[in-house]
Amino acid sequence: MNDPNQFYLDLAPMDLDNARPQRYDGSGFSVSLNDLTNEDIALVVRVYQALKNVYDLWLYMRDAPNYQILRERIQPFISRDFLNTAQAIGSSTYIAKEPPPLLRKVIHDIRGGGLTALIGYAQLLNRLNDNDDIVRKAVFLARDHAKMMRNAIPDLDIPFREADESSKLHHIREFVDKWDQFSFDINQKKVQIRARSDFDGYITNRCLETSAVDRILYNYINNAARFAAADELFLTVIPVHSGLTRWVVENRLTEDQVNWLAQNLDGQLHQLFYGGITRGGNGIGLSSCTDFVAASFGVKPNIAIEKQYLGAKVYKQTFYAWFHWPTYIPQVDDEECVC
Repeated sequence: MNDPNQFYLDLAPMDLDNARPQRYDGSGFSVSLNDLTNEDIALVVRVYQALKNVYDLWLYMRDAPNYQILRERIQPFISRDFLNTAQAIGSSTYIAKEPPPLLRKVIHDIRGGGLTALIGYAQLLNRLNDNDDIVRKAVFLARDHAKMMRNAIPDLDIPFREADESSKLHHIREFVDKWDQFSFDINQKKVQIRARSDFDGYITNRCLETSAVDRILYNYINNAARFAAADELFLTVIPVHSGLTRWVVENRLTEDQVNWLAQNLDGQLHQLFYGGITRGGNGIGLSSCTDFVAASFGVKPNIAIEKQYLGAKVYKQTFYAWFHWPTYIPQVDDEECVC
């Protein structure tokens, strides 16, 4: 019987090396609050506190959740005032000066990431008031985006950022369980994610590293959902060898989208990961992913792209985007994270 993962294995080389002497901790691609204007600092803090308030409440009551109270805490995410606040993040900084590339990537990730999906789930809750599963998903979206904001801006919440840096194991099931059956309401269409993993083990050893993987994954999935021609997309994680996993996000394309990629990239889809190439966006998200993947393997960003540590391919009108992440072998004194 043919290996059902053979297609995914054939997407990129299997002999990718990890050049790091020590494991990457998820840091390094961040800015200070002071790199933003005072107006944007106020907006960032407001959004962060709203996210953190949701998850703090969940932690306080998770043994016996009161879903009605949680719904009330999530409700403000669909207010016009909140939407205007989130969309305005970075505007003042862009007006004051042309932000350097890293600051542009941070602004992109804190305006997108899990926030886009959270707003969609909050709107869904407004229509399906008795669905506790949607409440839970919204809570974890708030958790993820708050972590990503701390990853991107370390002095946003120094005590919690320090907690993110402590050693705590995260199993691959956390990622798969979170994304499987996840639904996006985007561009007036609904897209559902099917997620699976043939790797069974630990993938990160601290929350900070987990938030780095999330910054990659949310960019990939937001991008796939935005351009999905069908009502579902797929996340597949496979082991390449004992120290390496490959993550593949795939979505169907319209014929027009296939033609656009052919005309603008001439089959060289790796150009997407350098940034600056986009269709209706800003071309920042995938270049941010390049930074993290390159850092996790101890190679330069251009080498990560050239050697296909991350990349993309169109096959039979389906867009496949992949990245790799090292596995983690637990040590004797390691503990699983309960966040």
